[in-house]
Amino acid sequence: MEKEFHIVTVGTSIITNAQKAKIAGLKGNEKMGDEDFWKSKLEDRGFLREIILWVKDNPKGASAELNTLLRKVEGKDYDKIGIYLVATKTSVGEICKVILETVLKDWGFKLFTGREISGYFAEASKYDEKYAEDEFKKGISSILDTLIYLAKKKKEEGYKVYFNPTGGLKAHVITCALGGFLTGCEVYYMHEEFKDVVSLPLLFYLPKGREMELLSLLSDKKPRSGEEFKKLLEKYEEEIERLEIYGLVEVEKDDTNKPFRIKITNKGKLIVEELKRENRK
Repeated sequence: MEKEFHIVTVGTSIITNAQKAKIAGLKGNEKMGDEDFWKSKLEDRGFLREIILWVKDNPKGASAELNTLLRKVEGKDYDKIGIYLVATKTSVGEICKVILETVLKDWGFKLFTGREISGYFAEASKYDEKYAEDEFKKGISSILDTLIYLAKKKKEEGYKVYFNPTGGLKAHVITCALGGFLTGCEVYYMHEEFKDVVSLPLLFYLPKGREMELLSLLSDKKPRSGEEFKKLLEKYEEEIERLEIYGLVEVEKDDTNKPFRIKITNKGKLIVEELKRENRK
């Protein structure tokens, strides 16, 4: 069997389903944004143990993530399947991640250290909303770059890479799916009303013409500034604006909001490499 690597976003379905079932003392009216309450539950081993046993007894019913993942890997050797969980940096997100890690490890899956993304609620409970919003945006951008790098690396190591964006906030789902599209990996998903897993079609922006010309120039990943950047801006102003929108280049600005440096992103470099590879075939 070919080695597989599944990147899975983690939502709060385990907790919301546990609330509905009144498991582990949950009443159903607990707020997801109540950091103090869920932090106390994260430190409660008895609570976690009861939820874990409940999830193991009915994994597809208890967890949206497992409902999708287990259908996708049915009949396969779990010890040849790697899992990378992407959770929100909140106490309730950490609870769901810990539970999934424990269950998957016990079943024989190989767990890789996953990333946490700003979940907004944790920052908003401690700081102002503007800071929370900024951290949320930074987290989304950072995790996309990480997922692109990770998918590429695992493909080079001989894994077949999958993206499972079933769980998490809508922004996290979109980011995970986009990572799969940009790296040419299979993205699978299951809506509550679907009876089976659905693989999504490959969707992303393909640069062309002068855009590819610029990306090729920047593909050594060396930032261009000073006169070199000025010349690029004069020649490729429209292309730079379009590529920046799609996250294929990054334009840095100074304190006066004036652009002064440009570099290719991991997404941009990946697309250049993939398109060149296709052209060589």
